[in-house]
Amino acid sequence: MDELKEIIQLVNPWWKSSGVSKELAKEFKRDAFNKVKERLNYRQIVILSGLRRVGKTTILYQMIELLLKKEQPTKIFYFTFDKKVESILKILDSYAELSNIDYKKEKIFVFFDEITKVKDWAEEIKILYDSFPNIKFHLSSSSSINLEEDAVKNLTGRYFLINIQPLNFKEYLQLTRNEKILNNLPLYMKEVHKEFKKYLLRSFPETILWEDELIIKDYLRTMIIDKIVKSDLPTKFNNLNKDLLTTLIELIYKEPGMYVDYDHLAKNLKVSKKTLFMHFYYLEFCYLIRKIKNFRPSTFSTTRKLQRVYPYWWTLAYCYTDNFDKIAENLISSTCDLKYYWRENGKEVDFLLVENKKILPIEVKNKDHIDVTDMKNMLYFNEKNKIKKGVLIYNGEEKTEVFEKTEIHLIPFWKFLLQN
Repeated sequence: MDELKEIIQLVNPWWKSSGVSKELAKEFKRDAFNKVKERLNYRQIVILSGLRRVGKTTILYQMIELLLKKEQPTKIFYFTFDKKVESILKILDSYAELSNIDYKKEKIFVFFDEITKVKDWAEEIKILYDSFPNIKFHLSSSSSINLEEDAVKNLTGRYFLINIQPLNFKEYLQLTRNEKILNNLPLYMKEVHKEFKKYLLRSFPETILWEDELIIKDYLRTMIIDKIVKSDLPTKFNNLNKDLLTTLIELIYKEPGMYVDYDHLAKNLKVSKKTLFMHFYYLEFCYLIRKIKNFRPSTFSTTRKLQRVYPYWWTLAYCYTDNFDKIAENLISSTCDLKYYWRENGKEVDFLLVENKKILPIEVKNKDHIDVTDMKNMLYFNEKNKIKKGVLIYNGEEKTEVFEKTEIHLIPFWKFLLQN
């Protein structure tokens, strides 16, 4: 038996055992699992994207476990492209030989993990999807590099894209068996604050029960950041400067929300502006950074001047700084996937949530107590743009402050995360 067939047998143990181990298909089902499950009976491809180690493969195995309750085991095929192969078609042909299943005619369920590691993956999947409507595809990728571009170009109308994030605070409490807190928040207020502080460094599933913070940070650095910079990106791009990527990560992660002047930065780093842009592109589309643009409410447009850049997920910033003053904004930008801030004439609002031409300003303060000076920029912004509401997230108690033309909702970090 050739090596490819041996690998296929190895990664599809349910063909013989009719089951998936609990280590692979973990008992706890996240909200993202339900989103995938809801799309099972649709013909379209389901694509899971997201940062490394967030649990995409676990969701694939949970779907396999679900299907095994009603489908023939050999009609459920899994393959991970961490193993290098020549083509998707060759994999399917090897699968057919081993399983005695005619994938061109029979209804089958195909799970391809890390699909974007295959060159021209989208073109191949498009041909298979159009040729064999009997195949239900589930795909995953730990990098969005070219994922959305390839999908839009080749798979328009043929896929659902689901972005998988690290654990939210509610999921963390459920997984750490603290669900009782959710059922009676007033009674467990002390525990809420304690668990919230622990959660800030433990939003990745594997780390939730780890006590040693140094080990957690080492895990985040080696298994996520270094793996992407030293392995994933160099495999995809030839003109990549690892040292430049490492320098950019260190700059951004030490100063979450830093303002980027590309001309000035390129000069300081002694690289061309084009090279700098490309390396920001690499980091953004492998889920290591996110850009926040300066929004112009009057024209519903943005300016490229002084973009702000944050780590994609705030937990990663702890590898470089423990300063919660810097991480607090990152926490909210990550959780809400925020795209905009506002700055004009020396005044600034941390974030703007913009939906359907409605704008909600959001301020973030690592403070226990707030006074009107902490809200002055938001009040100015709201009055100028005739906006009646705002949100300020801080460490204190929940309450609402009403001014002449603006209502500002003050809410503690932990509660905002639970309600978000």
